[in-house]
Amino acid sequence: MFEWIQTFLVVYETQNFSIAAERLFISQPTVSSQIKKLEDRLEIQLFLRNGKQKITATKEADFLYPKFLAVMNELFTSVAQAAKKDNFKENCVIACSHTTAIYLLPKVMKSLVETFPLIDFSINMMNSNEVALAVQAGHADIGLLEKPLATNDIRKEIILEDQLVLAGDAEAAHWLIREEDSGIRFFNELYLNEFDLHPQIIYVNNNELLLQLIREGVGKSIVSSLSITEDMKWQPLGNFLQKRDIFIVAGHSSTNSLLPDVYDWLKQELKTFFHEKEIKQRKGENNEIFD
Repeated sequence: MFEWIQTFLVVYETQNFSIAAERLFISQPTVSSQIKKLEDRLEIQLFLRNGKQKITATKEADFLYPKFLAVMNELFTSVAQAAKKDNFKENCVIACSHTTAIYLLPKVMKSLVETFPLIDFSINMMNSNEVALAVQAGHADIGLLEKPLATNDIRKEIILEDQLVLAGDAEAAHWLIREEDSGIRFFNELYLNEFDLHPQIIYVNNNELLLQLIREGVGKSIVSSLSITEDMKWQPLGNFLQKRDIFIVAGHSSTNSLLPDVYDWLKQELKTFFHEKEIKQRKGENNEIFD
């Protein structure tokens, strides 16, 4: 029937079956047949035949023409949009702990968006507990975190081992501690408890602020070696907590059909980029160790 309507529009515009046939690249009898079929289907006379070629549109045709024209234009526009894959992008929310958001994900994000052009990505930075909860609740599709958590109801895999160091002046009186549920706070508290240390505490709810305080000579703290810069003092932790695992997590159900591919890509790329040998080499070249 769409073909009949298209023929009707051209006939209406030309008021001539032969000219309409030429424009449609079909025969004149085919044009006549399609118009007759449309009239029979609608039970409406669309044209008055005044001879072999001369025709006149009826009032019903005058009424239907703009409406059929709008319908056909909308149809062709919709088909064109459906053929353009960019109109059907999926969303993927990546929740990251502070360390993974600043020092891991940006390293592979450019390649990620190039590899998955039909996905609109969002990145949310939060502490490790919040990352796990966001994935469990379906508010995030993929999570990156560094705190060992009981996450039996979501998929979790280790992607790399992160070296931990004690950053700052070894003689500093203050110890910088992150907020509750922070992954790095967990390891700081383990260290303080292990050695029965009771320093003056400064609580900081942002990792970049904590690092800047250390650069300014305010306190010390256990941090990821990934965050150490040339202008910071640091020392190894000895046999205590030299490394921690960094995890990638995802929910078991998602409407995003590309999510498994994104998950596997991220896991592999982060493992490759942060190979243990490369991390050690980077730290050996860029860091100043003090007693």
